[in-house]
Amino acid sequence: MQKYLKKTNSKLKVRQAKIEDLYFTLMLHNQNVIKKKFFSKKKVIIKDHKIWFANKIKEKMLFIGSLNIKIGYVRYDFFDKKCLSVSIAVIKKYKRKGLGKQMMLKTLSKKKISKFDIIANIKKQNFESKKFFSDLGFKLTKKDRYILKARS
Repeated sequence: MQKYLKKTNSKLKVRQAKIEDLYFTLMLHNQNVIKKKFFSKKKVIIKDHKIWFANKIKEKMLFIGSLNIKIGYVRYDFFDKKCLSVSIAVIKKYKRKGLGKQMMLKTLSKKKISKFDIIANIKKQNFESKKFFSDLGFKLTKKDRYILKARS
């Protein structure tokens, strides 16, 4: 993970999600469901997404990455008292440019996030995500689960 700290793109901004990000996050999530990148098999409908999104904003654990336009999000969910699970999605046009890693690094350094171990559950056939999380220092702990130990 340390090797990426020096390579951050200063133009990349990461901020807490706001209400105006509602449709962006829904669209990006559903695109990944369709492409079978997420464990979810069903697209989310706007009615359900609005309720979920309002709660996520209150938790302050949903982050939006942007380069003048929104390019992706990083979401954390409570797994247990010591762990958070992570989900990341980046618009296809911006993938494989190191921006997802930078988004992750910026969110992992947040005080609220850094005190937890972070778990990434990755589908067996998603080799791209396995490499992504391994490159960030996540270690395979059991079938399809990677973990990054707390940094604080």
